[in-house]
Amino acid sequence: MKLRYEFAIMDMGGEYAAVPVGKDATEFHGMLKLNAVSADILAQLKEDTTPEKVHAYLRGKYPESTDDEIGANLVKFLNQLYREGLLQI
Repeated sequence: MKLRYEFAIMDMGGEYAAVPVGKDATEFHGMLKLNAVSADILAQLKEDTTPEKVHAYLRGKYPESTDDEIGANLVKFLNQLYREGLLQI
């Protein structure tokens, strides 16, 4: 799985925004408002990957979170991206 469009992720003082770049800017109009975790997930989806690899990355970056918390939030975010047509499976 990977993102359908190429995004640049910008840190705006603890809040993040993802905007389409290149030819994708003419196909996707808008931006995504993200928190730190969703920005990390989006960054992992720039290249083809699996949910398991993203989960492992998040587990290493956020050791204070449980596997269940990470998994539930990851599934929720991936489903949202898929419903909006932003994720290729």
